[in-house]
This record gives sequence, C-alpha cells and structure tokens, in this order.
Amino acid sequence: MSDLPTLDLTGGKALVVGGAGGGIGSAVTLAIAEAGAELHIVTDDKGHAEEVIEEGKGLRGSIQAHIADVTDETAFSKVLRQILIGPDPVKFLVNVVGGVGVTDWSRTKDCQLDTFDRILSRNLRYALVSCRQFASSLIEKSSPGAIVNISSIAARAIPLLAGYGAAKAGLESMSRTMAAEWGQYSIRVNAVAPGTVKTPRAGQNDVQEVSQRIPLQRRGEPTDIANAVLFLLSEKASYITGQTLTVDGGSTLGASGDSLPDVVTNPAVREQFN
Repeated sequence: MSDLPTLDLTGGKALVVGGAGGGIGSAVTLAIAEAGAELHIVTDDKGHAEEVIEEGKGLRGSIQAHIADVTDETAFSKVLRQILIGPDPVKFLVNVVGGVGVTDWSRTKDCQLDTFDRILSRNLRYALVSCRQFASSLIEKSSPGAIVNISSIAARAIPLLAGYGAAKAGLESMSRTMAAEWGQYSIRVNAVAPGTVKTPRAGQNDVQEVSQRIPLQRRGEPTDIANAVLFLLSEKASYITGQTLTVDGGSTLGASGDSLPDVVTNPAVREQFN
C-alpha cells in the first residue's frame, strides 16, 4: 500500500498566482501548504498576503509572498524570474487571478472594447505569461511538473459576461494546447471550472434562490475548489492532462430537485405521454 499515489507535496516547490484574498486563492494556498510544499504566492495586495501567511502558520509547508500586478507584464515577469531561478525546480503552478468587476457586466452589443481587453488581460493573458515561464524553467531543468488554471462555468456562456466567458473559454483551450505541447516533458496542464462559490467578492451567504438551482442544494466553498486543485497537482492525477474539472455542485446539469419539470415529478402528467 505504501506505493499508492498520495496528495502529499512534501519537498515540492509551488507557485500560486493570486494566492490570497480570503477566497479561492487563499484556500488553494493553504491546501498546498498543508500538503507540505514550499509555497510562493503572487498578489497585488500586501494586506491580503500578510493575512494568508498568518493563517498558514503551523501548517506543514511554508508560504512566501511576492507583490506584483499580473496585468503589468514587465513587473510580473520580473517577479516570476525571481521565484523560478535557482537549481531546485518549482514543480507546481496554480493560476487563480481573474474575475470581473461590478461595472463589467453588460450585454454583448454594449460591451466596450477597452473593458473587453482589460478582462482578457486579467483572466487570460497573464496566465500565458506565467505558464510559459514556468514551463521553460522546468524544461531547462529536465523536471516534471503540473499546472492548474482556474476557469469558470462562465466559459459555457452566461448572459452579460461575454468578455469573461470568452477569457475563461480561452484559458481552457490554452490549457489543452499546452498539455498537448508539454506532455513530452512530463508537464501536465489542467483546469478547474468552479460554479458559484462563497467568497468575499461573490458574497458569503448561502443564497436560497441560488442554492435551489444546484442539485447539491448549496453554493460551493473555496475549499471545494482547493481540494480539486490539490488532486490535480498530486500523484493521484499523474495520468490526467488537458482536462477541465467542473466543480459546481451539478449546476450545469440544467435541472435540480423541485425545479424538475412536471413531466418528471408528477405521475399524472407522465401518464399523458403514455
């Protein structure tokens, strides 16, 4: 039994871009640190960095923060070089940065191109920057590794979020392409697509109206996403690459509980179809 793959990342080095803020990023950071990795996080908020480092004290791994705006390619690339330099490879990368602001929701016909470009920069472009530097470092050091990019069920289309959905769909497509190209170097690339999750940005309440449309009858927790990420980074997923793991409580299935149509739930209605 000792030869079975585990979720233990002890001795490994990891990088989480967007690894703070109290939501999915923080949960991913803490899960990886608890798994024993030596962890670097990149965030644009020093306060958030200090909070997650404090929360991570006592875990098996370590957390070191670097401050940078991922949409500033020059500054971001410089920080990445500082993290990736050295003889010991950083074997794990998670890209969490993303999301949209309250002013970014609009009908597609009204979407402003500068807004569209800003959304793509924050949700897609930066991930190319980090992934290519990360992969180049691993290839140079002849080391295997794993990447997980955080997508969204918005990649499948959500009204008023054309830019965000396009960015996340692009992220999933780019992940598959990178998986195909880098598999020969034993670098795995996958994505996780969360549904609605209780985060500081999205709200913490388990909103009843939302939960009733989800088969599992609840919104997701950041730890639900972190657990999926940890699995995909670990040896247990050693033969998985180029995939998107949807973690949404079943919300993309299209029907849930009492919302099922009468033809399914009402015998009298079913009889009309016999």
